[in-house]
Amino acid sequence: MQPQIELSSAPGSEAKRAYTEARALFRGGNLSAAQDVAKTVIESSPGFVSGRRLYADILIGCGEFSAARDQLQEALGLFPEDVERRRPIQLHLATAFVREGDLAGALRVLQSPDLALTEQQDLALLSQLGYLLTLCESHGKALQAFEAVLYKRPDDPLMLFNCAAANRAMGRLGRAEELYDRVLALNPDDWEAYKNRSDLRKQTPSYNHVRNLQQQLARANLPEVAKVQLYFALAKEYEDLAEYSASFDALQRGCGARRSGIDYDLGRDLSVMEDIAAAFDGNFLDQPSVPASLGREIIFILGMPRTGSTLLDRVLCASGDVVSAGEPDTFARMLLREARRTNGGRAGQNPILDAGGDLDIAEVGSAYVRQLQERAQLAGSHRIIDKNPMNFLYLGWIARALPGAKIIHLCRNPLDTCFAIYKSLFKSAYPFSYDQAEMAEYYCGYRELMHHWKTIFPGRVIDVHYERLVADLAGEGKNLYRACNLAWSDRILESYYRDRAGTATASAAQVRQPVYQTSVNKWRHFGKDLMPMQEILQRKGIEFD
Repeated sequence: MQPQIELSSAPGSEAKRAYTEARALFRGGNLSAAQDVAKTVIESSPGFVSGRRLYADILIGCGEFSAARDQLQEALGLFPEDVERRRPIQLHLATAFVREGDLAGALRVLQSPDLALTEQQDLALLSQLGYLLTLCESHGKALQAFEAVLYKRPDDPLMLFNCAAANRAMGRLGRAEELYDRVLALNPDDWEAYKNRSDLRKQTPSYNHVRNLQQQLARANLPEVAKVQLYFALAKEYEDLAEYSASFDALQRGCGARRSGIDYDLGRDLSVMEDIAAAFDGNFLDQPSVPASLGREIIFILGMPRTGSTLLDRVLCASGDVVSAGEPDTFARMLLREARRTNGGRAGQNPILDAGGDLDIAEVGSAYVRQLQERAQLAGSHRIIDKNPMNFLYLGWIARALPGAKIIHLCRNPLDTCFAIYKSLFKSAYPFSYDQAEMAEYYCGYRELMHHWKTIFPGRVIDVHYERLVADLAGEGKNLYRACNLAWSDRILESYYRDRAGTATASAAQVRQPVYQTSVNKWRHFGKDLMPMQEILQRKGIEFD
């Protein structure tokens, strides 16, 4: 029997000294020593809540997430009735789940009664709550939290920015634009706000921000991060105004500034794709221990970004029987964790491939399903969509781990795909997207790997073509629903874009309107400017006309 911890108590002088030492070691990056010292703090003063929270942070830094959560649960036990003291610990616990990649666990904590919105709630904690809810794709509740903070801090630029982003995610685009305007009035150096504001709607000759963006770009000594955001915003607005030459000039400048700040080796990515195809043949990881039904709750949408995955996601969710998990990296995390366990912790160039056929793919599938099932249940459903585009890299492992899952591959005109990605500004993903040659070469690698997967798993991948989807949403929608074992209703044609569920993807504004076809063959407006892409695609025999 575990000894019962005394309730919260003040630490002695020795515990305080050790706490200060552990904190300094932690901040200095000496995790092993920090862990040893923090452990002595807990042993000498088990009721010292700050000591337990520091110990939890050190354990998180060491990757010992379960042990970290145990410390935070013990800290909660120190305040069984004190909601004010429990709130920051609950948020700390949710953060631990997020750091591990367990968004279901985080959501479960964030739904605790301790974290219910109240007028007296500390604003810093409320802001943290909104941030964590955003990471967990709970955009509606995040919006409530951010609006509550903004009500009390109406002139705080950071609160305005966060609230604008939450309104954008929930489709309240007019409100979002008003808030971004207020952000920039208070802080003209919030460069990201310019780009986000430009993305909210189609700009018109009488209502745009071109002059303002040009004025900002004319300022002396602009940092590179400012040039990136401003040039991408300007490119988008010029394109809306059909000033294609000016748009492409701004885009090139923005891409150049962005690419110069990224340490990226395209050859490494292409080599990984080649190694995957070479290793994964028809017998690889074909383990009879995996139940044929495992993963039947899951629908994957994968391929390349900017191909219409958010549209497809919302069409499927309009059934009322499916919810969206957004774009989690859950499967890749589970796969990597099991690969490292298989490898005994040995470092390698590619741990997943190094694990080879010894990897317990059934454990990967079961662990993944547990997390996604819990997320579905928390959202009131039993089926859920994972639309992380980069899952195409792991499609073979997905097919083996989750025989019952549906795998949808979203296809789009190759040049439209490459251009749509090239003109998008991502926070950290897709480093290949800011150079035309790198973009096209990566696309070719993706196409070759997808061809390999379809050869290994004939009939397993459901191809959905963007152009056909937007041209005949009813017909293509019915086919897709049939393939996913969902019941089609014509009301879906009117409800999918009115869905109040939030999304933080680059398509957050576009998916709030009925399907349109103006993005089909959009690359033609920039034909001569996209010759580097065209030449590479043509050389690889990829048609795009």
